[in-house]
Parts: sequence; C-alpha cells; structure tokens
Amino acid sequence: MFVKPEQKIPVHKEGQPNLEVRHIVTLGLIFAALAVLAVRLWVLQVVRHEELVEKAEVVRQAVIPKPAPRGLIVDRKGRLLAGVRPQVVVTVVPDAARRNPWIVDKLASMLGASPQKIRERIEQGAWRRYLPTPVFVGASVPVATRIAEAGPHLPGVGVETQPMRYYPDSKSFSHILGYVWTPDSRDVERLEELGLKAPEYVGKLGVEYHYERELMGVEGRERVEVDVRRRPVRVLGRDNPVPGSRLTLGIDADLQRRALELLGSRRGAVVMLDPSSGEVLCLASSPTYDVRLFEGGISREDYRRLQEDRRAPLLNRAIRGFYSPGSTFKIVTSMAARRAGVFSNTRPVACRGYFQIGRRRLRCLGVHGAIAFPNAMAKSCNTYFASLGMDAGPDALIELALEAGLGQKTGIDLRGEGAGIVPTREWMATHRDPPRWYGGDTANMAIGQGFLSLTPLQMAQLIALVANRGVAYRPHLVRRITEPGAGGATRSVEPEATHRVDADPAFWEALVGSLRGVVEAGTAVSARIPGIAWCGKTGSTEHVRGRKTHGWFVGFAPMDRPMVAIAVLVEESGHGGEVAAPIARELVAAYLLGRPSAAAAKDEASSSADTASAVRPAVR
Repeated sequence: MFVKPEQKIPVHKEGQPNLEVRHIVTLGLIFAALAVLAVRLWVLQVVRHEELVEKAEVVRQAVIPKPAPRGLIVDRKGRLLAGVRPQVVVTVVPDAARRNPWIVDKLASMLGASPQKIRERIEQGAWRRYLPTPVFVGASVPVATRIAEAGPHLPGVGVETQPMRYYPDSKSFSHILGYVWTPDSRDVERLEELGLKAPEYVGKLGVEYHYERELMGVEGRERVEVDVRRRPVRVLGRDNPVPGSRLTLGIDADLQRRALELLGSRRGAVVMLDPSSGEVLCLASSPTYDVRLFEGGISREDYRRLQEDRRAPLLNRAIRGFYSPGSTFKIVTSMAARRAGVFSNTRPVACRGYFQIGRRRLRCLGVHGAIAFPNAMAKSCNTYFASLGMDAGPDALIELALEAGLGQKTGIDLRGEGAGIVPTREWMATHRDPPRWYGGDTANMAIGQGFLSLTPLQMAQLIALVANRGVAYRPHLVRRITEPGAGGATRSVEPEATHRVDADPAFWEALVGSLRGVVEAGTAVSARIPGIAWCGKTGSTEHVRGRKTHGWFVGFAPMDRPMVAIAVLVEESGHGGEVAAPIARELVAAYLLGRPSAAAAKDEASSSADTASAVRPAVR
C-alpha cells in the first residue's frame, strides 16, 4: 500500500479552545479569593487590631470576684456582736442544675444535707440563672475536697472559701442585728436605686439591712489566665477587697442579755434610751429566735415553724408590738390639760371609786376621796384623770399625743417599725359607723384605754421627753461609724431632736415630782432602788376578757440628771407594779450602779435618796 508522505493524521479539531478558558476562569477565581482574603487579613490586622487584641485577652483571661468582708458590729464597749470568719461554701449554677437535676441528690448525699433544702437554695438564686448561688455553708475540708475533685462529674457545682458573717451570741441580738444572705431581685433593685451593685451577701433585717451601704465594703477582683477549657493557669493580677465599715452600737450587751433573762419565758419588750441623745441602750423583745437558722438560708420548713409559733418569736415587740398604754398615758393627759389651761397641781377631785360618764361607770383602782394631782398620779386614780381629760377635751389629748410623737414612727434605724394608733377624728371617721366621737371615748383615752395602740419604743421616747423637760430625740442604735483601715475616719451619729412639748418650769416640776411619788409611795414601790431617786409610772391594760392584763412601767433615772429612760411591757402579767416595775428596777440599777439592785440595797441602805441624783453610771 502506498501512502503519500504529505498526508497528516489529525489529532484534534482546530477552533475549540474550551480547556484553556476553564483554566483562565479558575485562575481568576483563585486570584479573586486571595485578594478578598488579603483585604480581610488587612482589616483584621490593621483596622481592627486593637479591638481583636482586647477580645483575645478577654477570652484568655477570667475575672474572679472576691467578696468583701462585711464590717464588724460591736456594742458600746467594743464587744463583738457580728463578726466575719472564712467558711467553705458550696455553690451551684441554677441553669446547670436545671439541665442536670440529678446533681442535687448526688451533692446532698456528699454533704449529708437535705436534697429539698439544696433545691430551695437553688430556687432562691434562680433569678440569676448563670451565676453560682450558695447552697451549703460550712462544708468540712474533706467533703469540700471530694466535691472539688469530682469536677466535670458535678457540672455547675463549685467550692469556695468566703468571708461569712457569724454572730457570737445568736439569740440575744436577733431582733436588733437581723441576718445576712444572698440578694434577691428586690435587694438588687433597692441597692441600684442607691447607686450600688449588690454584693454576694446582703442584710435582710435589722442593722444589717439598714446600714448595707456602710457594711458591704468593696468587692475585690482576681484576674487569672485560663486555658481553652477555662481552667486557671496563673494569676495575672489582684485587687484586694475592702472590708465594710465598723459599726459601734449604743447597745450594752450585758443589759440586753439581762433584759431577756428577766423577761424569761414571758412575752414582752424592754427599751432603754439615753434621754440626752436618743441612743438605744437596750432593745429586747421576748421571745427571741436563733439567728443561726438563717445562716446559709433558712429552709421553708423552719421558717413556717417560726411563723406559726403562737408566741410569735419573729415579732419585734419593741418596735412593732401594739398595746394600749393604760395609765402610763396619764402623763400625756397631764400635759394636754396644762395646754388646755385646766391643769392644777392642788385642785382636788372627788373619787368615789368610779367615774360616771352617761350611764356607764369607769371603774377606779380604789375609793380615793378628795384627791389632787400629785397623789392622783401616785395612786393612778382613774377618776381624777378621766375628769381631767374631759375638762381638757379630746382635741387637746389628740394634739398633745401627736406632738409628743405617739401614733407615728420614731424613725429608729431599724426596718419594720410600726406607727400605732392615736385615734384622731379623721381616723374615727373611717373606723366607726356612724363616725361619732362620744364622751366615753374621751374618758377612755384620758386613762390610756380605748383605741390607743402604741409601741414600747414610743413610750420610752415619751418618758425620755419628760426626763428632758419637753424634748425627745430620735432613737438610734448606731452611735459611731468607723471606716476600714488603721487610720479610718470615724463619724459619730449626732442627736436629732424630733419632738418638743413647751411648758413652764413649774409644770415640769409638778409632773416630775408626781412621777417620783409613784416610785416612792405609789403603784411602783416595787421599783425603788436604794441610793437612787428616780421617777416612773405603771400601767395595766385589758386586751382579752378573762385574761390577766398587760403590765407597763415607764421611768427615768436619776430624777435630777436623767441618764436613762426605760419602758417595760410584759404581756398578761397583771398590774405594772407586779412584774414590769421590778424588771425596770433591776436594769436601771445594773446600768447606773453596775450591779444588781439587791446588792445595791445592801450596800446603799443608809444613803439618802434625796442626794442620790448625783450618781454617775458605771456602765456607759
């Protein structure tokens, strides 16, 4: 076969360059992507350099808040009432517990605690679902170590050592100090209104609540470097927490404990004030409760038990117990009569054992015959003071009571104070149908009965006003605030006059003299203290037919240079001279003489009561 040498065999068809176009397009896309990446890298490394460095630091670092120790609270002698000590605290993140409910039972088993109690603590902190909330305070070191070592097997569970509040005497000062626990949404809102961030633990009642700003201190911060699993690698820096300020109270711890001891199992209250400043020396309410129930958060069961207790241990009777003042109100009736121009120190009133008002007879304690003011006060003659009140009129009684601070809050630095009731005509219009004021209402009010409802604190302030001859100061528990540190500044709480009753010196002499007669030879002879001339007034008030009356005593000492004013209320104890006056005697003797009145009686029997007003208090 012959083949021509110039013949060519075709390999591909000419004019079809598809392969080369695809290469070009692909290369173009690659270059475009590289260009976009380059621009992106330029933006990240140049334009957003500082922002991304900051974010990287945040991811690489963790800030751990360090709670500030709360400020100490001490009594007037510097004795510790509320302190701080480190304790092991077990925490749980509420959201982790929600996603892993089994951890509650496991944790409770390790702690030897009630699962229900732990669930309650978690619920209390559920409002901040991603932050650790304390569920157990005071775990032992071995148990805490086991929990910490469990790590990922207990998600959301942590162990910390925190400065926790503790109370050396957990019962005697419960109503004064209150307690501390984790904040709820209301606490956060309250503190935000003050421009403050809520700390890990806040005061819930008492001084702890009222002085939160001063006690809370400044939270510290620890900056640590962490790995990709957020585990600490090393500490980068630390801002130490600043403790809260130290509060010095006017309270005398010995008087407070002695008052509760004297009240014993009886329900009642004792308030003692320095009449010259309003400092509270003693504020006892019985029965009290153990504040340790609230440490670590009180369980629902324990709180329900306290609430349902018929003796009402949670009630601070000193500031929120409302009682008719009985015959102690005759002090107000006397001042109102002077204001109305019907007071006489010498004009007698005939007492036949009762006061007739319409068809009703208001019973007196005895048949006193013709009796004038000094003896009427000493014998607590209802007939005399009902007559005096009728002469003065209801408006004078109401006006003077309000002017002296009754039926309104004193402004003491405690949460939950009650105002009580002074039945004005406006009050009567909303509480009686028809809204009429009868003559019997005036007679009843004049002897401290009827609708009157006052607190022991108000009555202590009233007798302090008499001690000062017409001036009453706002009661206050804190006398001094000292900022933290060796050279911390100290600020004293200055006296604040809140109520004044103007009267001439002759009237004050007559009133004080009559109150001296009550103790010396009247219804309060059981309050006599050899060596001390002092003044007082008893009272008793019915509350439930067939039961013993509540007993009152109010007084101040010494007579000429008053250094202490006292109000004692003992529920269902009979006449004020039976139980209330002897309690007052013991406490006043302890404060002014530094020893029980029995010892004072033995040592001072030969002293003249008329010269004893110069005695200075041994306990200040």
